[in-house]
Amino acid sequence: MMTLRRVRKAWRRGRQRAHKSLQTRMVVLSMLVFSLTAALLCLFSMGTIKGTIQAQVMDESRRDFSSQISLAQKQLSSANLADSSQYQQLIGNLASELQNNGSGNMIGVYLMSGDDSNIDEKTFVPVCTEPEYTNLISTEMQHDLQSDSDDSIYYQAVNIAKSEKGTPGAILGSTISSNGIGTVKIFALYSYQTQQQALLQIQFNMLVSDVLLSIAIVVIIFSVMRSVVKPVQDVAASAETMASGNLDIRVQVNRQDEIGVLQRSFNEMADSLVQKIDELEKAGDMQREFVSDVSHELRTPVTTMRMAADMLSMHKDGYDATTRRTVELLDGQIRRFQEMLADLLEISRFDAGYAALDLTEGDVREPISQAVEQIASIAETKQVPLNVHLPNMEVLACVDARRICRIVRNLLANAIDFAEGRPVEVRLAVNRAMVVISVRDYGVGMTASQCERIFDRFWRGDPSRARTTGGTGLGMAIVLADVRLHGGDISVRSQMGKGTWFLVTLPRNPENGPVNVAQAPIRFSAENNGFCTVGGFGIADNGFSDYLTGEPNVGKGRKQ
Repeated sequence: MMTLRRVRKAWRRGRQRAHKSLQTRMVVLSMLVFSLTAALLCLFSMGTIKGTIQAQVMDESRRDFSSQISLAQKQLSSANLADSSQYQQLIGNLASELQNNGSGNMIGVYLMSGDDSNIDEKTFVPVCTEPEYTNLISTEMQHDLQSDSDDSIYYQAVNIAKSEKGTPGAILGSTISSNGIGTVKIFALYSYQTQQQALLQIQFNMLVSDVLLSIAIVVIIFSVMRSVVKPVQDVAASAETMASGNLDIRVQVNRQDEIGVLQRSFNEMADSLVQKIDELEKAGDMQREFVSDVSHELRTPVTTMRMAADMLSMHKDGYDATTRRTVELLDGQIRRFQEMLADLLEISRFDAGYAALDLTEGDVREPISQAVEQIASIAETKQVPLNVHLPNMEVLACVDARRICRIVRNLLANAIDFAEGRPVEVRLAVNRAMVVISVRDYGVGMTASQCERIFDRFWRGDPSRARTTGGTGLGMAIVLADVRLHGGDISVRSQMGKGTWFLVTLPRNPENGPVNVAQAPIRFSAENNGFCTVGGFGIADNGFSDYLTGEPNVGKGRKQ
């Protein structure tokens, strides 16, 4: 049982290796094809050789036996003896002479009277030179000779049992006539042991030749495939190294054939790629520097415009209706312009890699509450209820409170834009390792393709919809950057007519590494694209006591 299990395990490993390695697959396939071809050729060759040897040895035996029959016929024809004892002696001498004059593979000679009608009238006693094999002469063969009148030579294949396997041989028989004793049946036993040994030696030589040739073919194919596969593997390894960020890797060009063309092409591609990346990085640096410089340069005139707009707004009650409306529009657009400049500066810091967290340990509820307070007036203007469900005890975490407040504020502003008067919910879930901030609206919703672009800069789900909250088009991009800066994750689910739901998962201590969403207290189910979730919201689901005991609050899948 253990052996069968090991064989199956080795077979699975071999199949996996063959699937993953072109070299192994080609060597095994070539070996199988060659072995099958060699086996078929060996079988065909051995059949041909065996048939040829059998035909040859049969002809030799027939010729030898025929010559022995002729010799015996001459001696019996020339003999003219009246005494039966003299005939008996003649038969004995004839058997010995036939044995001595026969070929080397003749084992024995057997002489019998041809008249079996009356045993008492036999003129001589049967004579044999090898009594051990007398029983090999079959009754059928004797009967055939008895009824034969043409002096034909009969052939019967036999197995001379000197060993367990035995030795192939043949009994040849015929009849001759004598004036004194009538018909005489002559049998001769021939052994084919020499031919069998020669055939076995040929088979062994062919087998050894096939094995050696198979090994040689495998070695040759392995060497050829390795000379092809090894450079390709080197190119593939260099490509993986380059994909990991090492753009200085190059392959050695040591061939002049098609493989050498591949090696040179790879190096040329790498050089071209490095050149393009350098150009793109330089263009990106120039673009980021331009945006940053423009944003800084615009701050002064915008601040001046802001001051002028504030002064106009202070006296707008003294203006006529048209002028007052113009002042209000001017104040709103300058305020939006100022916010856009601030967002552009923030985005430029993210792009340049200068953004850093100001981590402090504090209550996560506080920045969430601040964001709700900052957005409350807009929600009231839009008549969108804000339902906030937070734990009734401290949720300590090491975060950048300013960025957390901005994340929640931007998510709420986006939700209010598309809520269409329906409630917007803010919730908080927590376990020992991470916190999850949930923002959900029940508005118009988005399609799957729109969800994929929600974090693109200046992208709008509905271009015809006015930005009633004064957004800059960069809010969701900043949300994503702030979340990733914390080592967190943000996921979104949305359905048309049912709203949009954001889950922001943040580690309670970013120094412990990025979050594992699979261990979050609440997360979207991977089984479908709807609003089905796994876990709960702590105190909102009467499960916040798990947080106090330090256990993750993970429940069964539910649809919120």
